[in-house]
Amino acid sequence: MKEKTYTENFEALTKIVKELERGDIAIDSMTQKISLALELLEKCKASLQVVNEDVNKIMEEINIANETQE
Repeated sequence: MKEKTYTENFEALTKIVKELERGDIAIDSMTQKISLALELLEKCKASLQVVNEDVNKIMEEINIANETQE
């Protein structure tokens, strides 16, 4: 099964949060929805961490390239 993208996870998380804010989730399924929201939040955080690391690597490469040109 294909891993969901950051956007898909974020949209699912946002939907759950909106349902919670509106009170649209039955008490019986609230624990399940909150657990899913926490799982989605962790996946989003992990995705953002990977992007942050990639951006930092690119910035380092740019800085190294600029230093060698000077």
